[in-house]
Parts: sequence; C-alpha cells; structure tokens
Amino acid sequence: MSDQPNHARAASRYAADYVLRWVEIANAVHGADLLYALVFTALWSGNYSHVRDGGHATPEDLSPDHQPRPLTVRQVADSLALPYETVRRRFLEMIEKGAVQRVGRRGFIVSRSALSSPEVAHGHQRTQSSLARFLRELKSIGVEAV
Repeated sequence: MSDQPNHARAASRYAADYVLRWVEIANAVHGADLLYALVFTALWSGNYSHVRDGGHATPEDLSPDHQPRPLTVRQVADSLALPYETVRRRFLEMIEKGAVQRVGRRGFIVSRSALSSPEVAHGHQRTQSSLARFLRELKSIGVEAV
C-alpha cells in the first residue's frame, strides 16, 4: 500500500496549520481585523510581485527596479474575489492610518513607514519562521521545494 494518501493528508494538515499561523500573525499585526490584513497583504504583495531576488533589503535599500508598483482598488478586490466597495473602505482606513499612499492616478502602494514599522517587521519575521517550519514539515514527508 502506498503512503501517498497519508502524505497528502499530512501535507494538507501542514498547509492548514501554516494558514492558521498566518491568520494569527496577521491578526496580531493588524489589530484582529482579518479583512484589513488580507487587503494590506494583497496590496503589499502586489506592489512587490515583480521583485524576485528574495533579498532581505529594507524599503530604503531597494534599487529603482525594486520600487513598489501601484495597484488600484479594483486590482486588489479582484485578486481577493471581494466586492470593490469592501476593499475601497479598507483602503480608506489604511490611508487614514498612513499605511497606504496614493500614487497619482496609477493606484496605491503600502507606505515605507508601514512596511518598516516594528509590528509589520516582527510579523514578517514570524511569517518567515512559520514558512520555514512548513517547508521542513513538507520535507519530512518527502516533498521538496524547488
């Protein structure tokens, strides 16, 4: 009998655990507002989706090629499959908090001050540790990251 079904169940459990740890971290960083955390993360991730070197540079150390690319409310709403108005309201909250900046008519970026805040920096560290754990767990059942 193959271990493949057992490995798939274990991988699913590990993935669920990783997602739940992300939710815990996101709630800690964003005041237990998971929807805000999702919108913030989608915007931040989209702003830097073109950066592939995986470096650990601070926002101040980024080269022009690594500068954030603005996204619109519609792009973030579509990426999360959420209503436009729901995401727009979260953007307004983020603007009020100084976490997001408008870049002319091109869209929005997460502000450098938000990315370098102690809460977000600590959240990134915790997320990286959680991801490393997830990858170790997958490796323990023979799944290798490429």
